[in-house]
Amino acid sequence: MGGFGTLLYVTNQGSDSVSVISTITNAVIATIPVGNTPRGVAVGGLGTRLYVVNADSDTVSVINTITNTVVTTVPVGANPLGVTVSRDGTRLYTGNLLGNSVSVINTISNSVVTTIPAADGPGALAASPTENRLYVVHGGSDTMSVINTDTYAVLRTVPVGANPGGMAVSPDGKSVYVTSQNDDTVTAIGT
Repeated sequence: MGGFGTLLYVTNQGSDSVSVISTITNAVIATIPVGNTPRGVAVGGLGTRLYVVNADSDTVSVINTITNTVVTTVPVGANPLGVTVSRDGTRLYTGNLLGNSVSVINTISNSVVTTIPAADGPGALAASPTENRLYVVHGGSDTMSVINTDTYAVLRTVPVGANPGGMAVSPDGKSVYVTSQNDDTVTAIGT
């Protein structure tokens, strides 16, 4: 689920679609067909693009939010779950759970520019709002990695709670918070 302005975007895994909901009227104003088992969404292009990872299609649907249509589909690694846009909007990152990788997509050409090997079970991702850093949780190893987005090098890997699921970066970029599903904890990590 994600949003921009007065619109909310919700993935519908059972119907392989995304619902566009007006937060003013609380009504569904459009339903957009995407790939199989849509999971994560991210908004980019100053709100003109919506990126949806399709877990069972191993793709990202790129949606024009003005026309509510899919403009292209980008193949990525196996079973993408997490997705985030870089702070400058030029890159999109997907955490490919079964591919043990992170796909890096150029948002202008909508093409994969590199694939970063990742620890076991990458899922949720978050981009730093202040630095060229990408944070990735790994459910298979109960860790979080810090990746330099200029060099695509893994800078460090930090242990977190059991079965990490979600994450967020503080607005000042100084802290990362990782939720863990199996032990009901939140790990706070200084960047």
